[in-house]
Amino acid sequence: MVVATTLWGASSAFLAVVSAPGIGSAAPVAVGGALSLLCVATARGEAPWRTFRADRRLFLCLGGLETANLAFYVAALRLGPLPVVVALHLTAPMILIVSQVLRGKRSLGIAVLAELTLVGAAIGLVAVGRTDSRGTTAVVAGCVLALASAACVAGLVTLVAEHAAQRATLASAGLQLLLAAILALPLTIAAAPSSGWATAQLVAIGALLLGPGFACYWWALRTLDATTAGILGLNEAVAAAIIGAVLTDTLLTTATVVAGGLVLTAVAVQVRTDTAFDERRRRRPRKLSRPYLRSRSRPRC
Repeated sequence: MVVATTLWGASSAFLAVVSAPGIGSAAPVAVGGALSLLCVATARGEAPWRTFRADRRLFLCLGGLETANLAFYVAALRLGPLPVVVALHLTAPMILIVSQVLRGKRSLGIAVLAELTLVGAAIGLVAVGRTDSRGTTAVVAGCVLALASAACVAGLVTLVAEHAAQRATLASAGLQLLLAAILALPLTIAAAPSSGWATAQLVAIGALLLGPGFACYWWALRTLDATTAGILGLNEAVAAAIIGAVLTDTLLTTATVVAGGLVLTAVAVQVRTDTAFDERRRRRPRKLSRPYLRSRSRPRC
């Protein structure tokens, strides 16, 4: 999982420096990742087409969510500051908690309120404290798109965690990206990359970084639970911030670093609270629903 999140962080950093990547960049990136994974899967005898036919609905759903995720995320990278966009992208566990609260599966406690407050403070800090050429509207829009991407990730994590153990790893990861690329074709036609060289760069990023990251992700979720994966997922923001600063030869602003730290703190609070809840539930002694008294233990007259 650490390798997967490092590769994703590197892909985020490289996407941010590619010449004018827009919403149409999602398909080339997904194509690159899908081709690399499906070629290796075929060579290993995993039979991707057979895997797809076994559960078409699952992969179509994954492809749709991944299309929205990539489109929102690429657009957010062009509008918002890189560390905060990546950090907001990692708030998927918080979105799952809010969903549980709305559905009555979990109470609205202090921890949930603290998490939402930290995220709101991060967005406000970045929007108000910017000193570069990007306007406040663009920064807020980038943060909103990053949160929308996180919502898609929440759905993806739920589905992959449920089905990863029963599916071929490379074939499943490749099919997810391939269907995402096919569904994202209208976006690519409407807003194609600026040049053929830019398209080649996007395909290379997908093949060398995004695809291998997805393979590691599917393999990790065969054994990891969602809570552990959420903790290790924080590594993506660290990798993206460091690699992005190196590629652009720029220093991170104080407001951006603090805002990213607030979001990561909120995610850590959520994960820690969820872990403590699960631990208390495991330690709680089991009570018999219908206790009874054995006949041999009854007092005799």
